[in-house]
Amino acid sequence: MLKSLLPIHAVVLTASEGIDRATVVTDDIEVMPALPLGDVIVEELGVDVPMGALIVLTDADMLESPVNDEDLSYDMGFVVGEVLLTVIRLGAFPLERETAALYTMAAAYDRLAEASGLQHLGLHPRSFRAGLVCALGTYWSGARSSCAEVSGLFLRSDCLAGIELRAYLKSLDASFDAPAHARIPASLMAFSGGTRPLEDWLGRTRRAVLAQLDQTRTKATRLGERRTTED
Repeated sequence: MLKSLLPIHAVVLTASEGIDRATVVTDDIEVMPALPLGDVIVEELGVDVPMGALIVLTDADMLESPVNDEDLSYDMGFVVGEVLLTVIRLGAFPLERETAALYTMAAAYDRLAEASGLQHLGLHPRSFRAGLVCALGTYWSGARSSCAEVSGLFLRSDCLAGIELRAYLKSLDASFDAPAHARIPASLMAFSGGTRPLEDWLGRTRRAVLAQLDQTRTKATRLGERRTTED
């Protein structure tokens, strides 16, 4: 299911403590100068880490406890949210477009959850959306963890499609100009060609999202010019 949602080389590990459900880092993050995490995992755990992979660290309960499809779908949504935040932290988008880009990526996944192929794999759209919103809500609200997020705005699994979230994001970032949820195609983040290194996937993601944002901005500009002419 994870590969269907994120066609990126990924290694999933569990931790007994220190992880708030799931954390995503890149394989080249240095635990010491000139010592990347990927090399440490290979040497210390004997786990193969492909070049350009994401490392998904989860709490032990997430993978070791018995789970049903709804719990798994929630966890998949949370992991996808963490990956999208990693995209932002890696500086894939200009600073003034980060909020719009993050919303656009999230809305695309929000809509992609309805795909029949994913549901045949056991994905429950509502649970997936709740996990996705949980991860993003922690970031957007500035809470220290998902357990500390108390605004109430991110409790509804359909909040990405609501006007309340768009108004909130606009209040956070005056340059927020993402297209409406219904205008963001579910296929935006569905790339063909199988799994790929993170850098390749990031490039495709950046081009697809910026093209979507530029298209929306162009339409808004033309509409504004038309209204000015009519006035």
